[in-house]
Amino acid sequence: MSFNYRIIFKSVSIIPVILGISMFIPMFTAYYYNEWQELKIFSILAAIMIIIPFLLFHYLRRSSGIIRMRDGYLTVALCGITACLLGALPYLASGQTTSIIDSLFESISSLTTTGATLFNLDTIPKSLLMWKGVCNWLGGIGILILCISVLPALGIEGKTLAQAEVPGQILGKITNRTSDSAKYLYVVYITFTVAEFILLSLGPMNIFDSIINTMASVSTSGLGSINHAFSHYNSFYNDTVIGTFSLLASVNFTLYFLIIHGNWKAIISNIELRAFLVIIFLSSLFVILNLYLTNTYGLSEAIRYGIFQVISISTTSGFSIEGHGGWPSFSLVLLTVLMLIGSCSFSTGGGIKVIRFLVLCKLVARGFTRRIHPRSVVAVKVGGRPISALRVSYITVFIMVYFILIIIGSILLSLQNLDLITTLSSSLAMISNVGIGFGDVAAGNFSIYCRPLRLVLCFLMIAGRLELFTVITLFMPSFWNPSKFKNY
Repeated sequence: MSFNYRIIFKSVSIIPVILGISMFIPMFTAYYYNEWQELKIFSILAAIMIIIPFLLFHYLRRSSGIIRMRDGYLTVALCGITACLLGALPYLASGQTTSIIDSLFESISSLTTTGATLFNLDTIPKSLLMWKGVCNWLGGIGILILCISVLPALGIEGKTLAQAEVPGQILGKITNRTSDSAKYLYVVYITFTVAEFILLSLGPMNIFDSIINTMASVSTSGLGSINHAFSHYNSFYNDTVIGTFSLLASVNFTLYFLIIHGNWKAIISNIELRAFLVIIFLSSLFVILNLYLTNTYGLSEAIRYGIFQVISISTTSGFSIEGHGGWPSFSLVLLTVLMLIGSCSFSTGGGIKVIRFLVLCKLVARGFTRRIHPRSVVAVKVGGRPISALRVSYITVFIMVYFILIIIGSILLSLQNLDLITTLSSSLAMISNVGIGFGDVAAGNFSIYCRPLRLVLCFLMIAGRLELFTVITLFMPSFWNPSKFKNY
């Protein structure tokens, strides 16, 4: 059974056009800051990316046919690969790095909204920094469309769980038509972007930094405009604005449709949102107490830094307070757990996701119940609604694969012979798309790793961002030779 290549390439040809049009923003930045070499590079790349793929799309515009699940998987993978390859070109062409691997790392880090970097942000040209910000922003909205519109169509679990939490009528309006879903997403995402930019501009942050940090917040990528941006400005106002919008971006975006429809009761009763907020509240409380009682900070600073860093990690945005890597072990362990759990489903955040964590907890609780009452029939329920055994099985497999990849990644990264905290947190930070770890990678700069291991980091970022199965499926023999399986 062959692939519908015409439909696949028609879909993939849209990606270069989007990236090419997006390059107008760094082009303007390069012109404004007199970065003439970067202006020339972005101009040439934008022209090539817009014209050639547009001609290909025009040639394939009448292509039609049935899109099977395998076509969908391959389309998602090729779109991601194309975006990452093309997004790396400005770094390579500008001479910022001569390494293809390093360029790919920066591109993948931005488009997966991980926010890690190999560069010194204080010396990188403004236009390239703007390009990283634009890629962050595009990665954020791309993930939302992928999670809400594409992955459910591929049969990847998520829609069923969402139906347990969101009234079916409204969710149906969201998921039944991809074009309508995208329109709603555009509106919400752009509204957040504009609102945060205005608020940051009103504070002590300059316009350029406001733009970069806005795109980093709403996409939960967390890559700032300079090294240690928060220490540079030392503004409680900036912390509050950025923390608030990072939190908003990490909430299930389908809930904003409920707000539009005025269904506040469903929002308040949403079990994933409530669990997410409880996790943040309790974690903040314990981190604050730990920072204060260990004399790491005074009370006011412990409250300010503790809450901000907990939100930063739990939303997987990965903004960092300078020196947080030296916090007491109790706080670091809590932050590690938050990094693992991640944010809500259908958001720009990463990690295992709160809804899967809840199902896992319910599954463990059911296991104890059945040990005490072996003949009992107990369903796994979320928000009072039972989850099918097949769906629970999918989630269990997902979490197992998640941990397996963390372990394999840690083993491979240990070849660098760094300390245990740096190695383990690097693997976890990449697959959870947090972008900062602990130890030597607490600032989000992963240049400490050699180039072959940077490829390992790249794979973890992509696997985590595409919900594991989208990537792993491509390595299954049955995906490329379905005729060998009768029931496929």
